[in-house]
Amino acid sequence: MRIFNWIGRITKIVVVGGVTGAVTLTSRLLDGTIGLVGRSSERLDAKLGALARASEERRRQQGRRPIDPITLR
Repeated sequence: MRIFNWIGRITKIVVVGGVTGAVTLTSRLLDGTIGLVGRSSERLDAKLGALARASEERRRQQGRRPIDPITLR
């Protein structure tokens, strides 16, 4: 009977450790992904801001350009 109790305790330790490890790994992966997306979003915002400033400056210097209704250029 002792051997079955020992096997049960070892199994419980392994299962609890495995579940805890999987949850920890998943949490770390999610944190990393969220950080990566956040940094990418900040870089995109900076680039879009620079494009908007360049567009405004170009419009200030050249004025509004008419759009060709046929080709939309």
